[in-house]
Formats: sequence, C-alpha cells, structure tokens
Amino acid sequence: MDPRRREPVAAAGELARRLFADARVVIVGGSVLTDRRTATSDLDLVVVTGPRDAPRRQSFTWENWPVEALVHDEETLRAYCADNLARRWPGIPRLIAEGALVADDGLGARLQTEMRQRLAAGPAAATSSELDAQRYELTDQLDDLTGADDPAEIAFIAARVLTKTAQLALLAGQHWQGTGKWLWRELREHDPRLAEQLATALPDAPRLGAVARAVLDRAGGPLRDGYRITDPRCP
Repeated sequence: MDPRRREPVAAAGELARRLFADARVVIVGGSVLTDRRTATSDLDLVVVTGPRDAPRRQSFTWENWPVEALVHDEETLRAYCADNLARRWPGIPRLIAEGALVADDGLGARLQTEMRQRLAAGPAAATSSELDAQRYELTDQLDDLTGADDPAEIAFIAARVLTKTAQLALLAGQHWQGTGKWLWRELREHDPRLAEQLATALPDAPRLGAVARAVLDRAGGPLRDGYRITDPRCP
C-alpha cells in the first residue's frame, strides 16, 4: 500500500513511536487533517520532550511523507506560543488546539485546552503606533505603485501592496495575522468580500490600488507627513 494513502494520524502515530518514543507529547495537525489536504501536504508535528538544551525545528521525509517537526520542552513551547500569540500569529497555537494527539502523558490535553481558550479570546487590539506603522508602509507602497511604469517593478510592488493591505485590514479588525496561504485564509475568515477583491485585483494595478486605498481610509487614512519613530541605537 502506498504510504501516502495512509491515514495521516496513523502515520504520525507510527512516526512518533519510532522516532520520538521518549516524547511527552506528539501532536499532528495543519492542512493534512482537513479537506484542504493536497498531494504535497506534510505532517506538521509539535513534539514536547523532557527538559532540553534548546528547541529545534527539523524537516525530513519519513515513509514518503514530508515532515515538519517543532521539538520543544514544556517551558520553551509555552514561551514560544506566548510570543506568537502576542504578535497575533496563531499558527502553532492553532496546530496544538486543533491537532490530533498521537502521544500524550496528560500535558498535551492540557495544552490543547489552554490554546483553545486563548485562541477563542482573540488577539489584542492594535495600538496606535502599530496602526500608524502599517498605514505609513501602505501609503509608501501605494505611492510607488502609482508612480511606477516598469511592468516588472509594478508586479513586485503590487504583491507587496496586496500583502500590506491584508495585514492592515486584519490588524484594524482585531483579527489573527498570517503569511502566505494563511494570510489569505485569515482574511477570508475576517472579510470574505475584501479577500476576493484583493485576490482578483492583483493583475490590475489601478484596481488593486483602489481596494488598498479603501482599506487604508477605513484604518485612519494615508500617513506620511509628520510620521516619526525613533530607530534603535546601533551597538
């Protein structure tokens, strides 16, 4: 039987027994457990061991499965999740909350309960300085998009405008952030109409600019004159 056709939870369980036999917790999650699974979906694992010198992220192939494993002890995993949630990046907390436990000494169930509660509470509201920084960056990118006439430059600027527009909409809307496909998924959950507008406007720079300006206006408007931050002192 082709190992790629095996149930991913069963495959992850066997992997855990063979490669992480001493782990306290092994959780498999991500797209592979959903209807978004594709032929290239990997096994995303969170592995919690006893105390260790340092956490690690490792990528490898096991039984024809691409595997991404995040290996922590309890202390470093809690710190890692707290940092991600503070920055509004829910990837690993969500993997823990929604994933399948394939090894657990009791800690995994507790972690899942904690992460579900934290995710349900939502991200912190944006500060004025965070919104100003995003408004300033998008204003700058829109100026570049308006002034560009080189098709190659326009393509790269447009990609940046799309990303910054989505990020600003999520920040202003007090929603979780994401990158790549997860930025699209978070935006689609928050504002399906805007997500569709951005996705279909990318090849059309004037149309993309109009969508971005509408988001910028709702978040407080363009910001350039008077914007000021203090750069960190160089060592």
